[in-house]
Amino acid sequence: MAFFNINHGFPEALARGLRSGFLGLEDYRRLGAADTLDDVRSALEETDYGSFLQDEAIVTVSTIYKKCYEKLADEFKFLKANTVEPLTTFMDFIAREKMIDNVCMIIQGSLNKKAPVDMQDKLHPLGIFEGIRVIMSESFDISNGFEQVYQIFLVDTPIGPYFEEYLVEASKDRTDDGRGGGGVDQVTGILTKQDLEVMKAALKKAWLEDFYGFVKGLGGSTAEIMSRVLNMEADFRVLLVTLNALNTDLSTEQKKDTRNSLFPNFGFLYPEGTKELIKATNHVMVSAALDHHGTYKQLYDQVKEFYERDEGQENNKSVAKYNSVEDLIYKENVHEYEMAFEEQFHFGIFYAWVKLKEQEIRNIRWIADMVELDRKEHIEDTIVPIFQPRT
Repeated sequence: MAFFNINHGFPEALARGLRSGFLGLEDYRRLGAADTLDDVRSALEETDYGSFLQDEAIVTVSTIYKKCYEKLADEFKFLKANTVEPLTTFMDFIAREKMIDNVCMIIQGSLNKKAPVDMQDKLHPLGIFEGIRVIMSESFDISNGFEQVYQIFLVDTPIGPYFEEYLVEASKDRTDDGRGGGGVDQVTGILTKQDLEVMKAALKKAWLEDFYGFVKGLGGSTAEIMSRVLNMEADFRVLLVTLNALNTDLSTEQKKDTRNSLFPNFGFLYPEGTKELIKATNHVMVSAALDHHGTYKQLYDQVKEFYERDEGQENNKSVAKYNSVEDLIYKENVHEYEMAFEEQFHFGIFYAWVKLKEQEIRNIRWIADMVELDRKEHIEDTIVPIFQPRT
């Protein structure tokens, strides 16, 4: 404990201090009472967000969302600036997830013939790194393929190994002997033929497994708490991939191996539960695979009608009645992240703080969307308040 405080006590104290900045019930009531987005801005000015929107002449939902994330990124950078190893690398791992999002978005936009600079406003602030600034310059030309992108920030950044691994596996599918290549000269040919959602899921699986191995190597309370958190996230990723693949070609025999390759190789479901879900191609098989995993079975039972509803049913009716599994996963995760603040002398508090702030930003965006659409009666359907009084 003494050694932890010498090296990491100050940033941990900062993170615990930032806990007081989360919106409370009264803050959500003021936001829910807003009639316009300008009212939402005024309500946020009375919170820890302060005057972060004061320079915006016209307030839009996307502006609020972007500015909230910029504030999170600024606080994250301040925390990281006060860290030493191995906490600095731990913070890097948190940012890598957003780097993957940014890389995939740039590739998707480039495939659609959009210049990277045109997507600058959509970049996640936590996933911005030095190489990406070159990509975003007016002079950068991506019309000749992805080789230059690959050289700039897929080789020289922490997510490079994940992408290299994915390209090697993807290239095997394009060669008759199965050996693949994955060389730089093949990048454009591979990416133009890949499902980018599958690619993003594969990259995040590699990141999650790498992160899990890192925290296990740290030992102590960090390994204990983060292992529990990441095991749950691995399980939720398995559930999301399985459920989202139902009624798509990823659940067919021809594509099932692609879906199953996206399952992390750890978690509370692993290996027995994962083995059963690997076989699942319909809702009945998913339900049966979860029979011996009470918590996940209960989650699935709450949302199975959302996934089993007739395809011809109007979405606006079904969404109002059922929650997707993502909504329930967010609620489960919030409780787990809150519990991380109940223990001391571990790195999990930094991961928990970032994830809880992301949930708070989702709450704010949902409220802003409902205010703009004049559907305030649905505000409480999706928001998950943070650190609310326990009864």
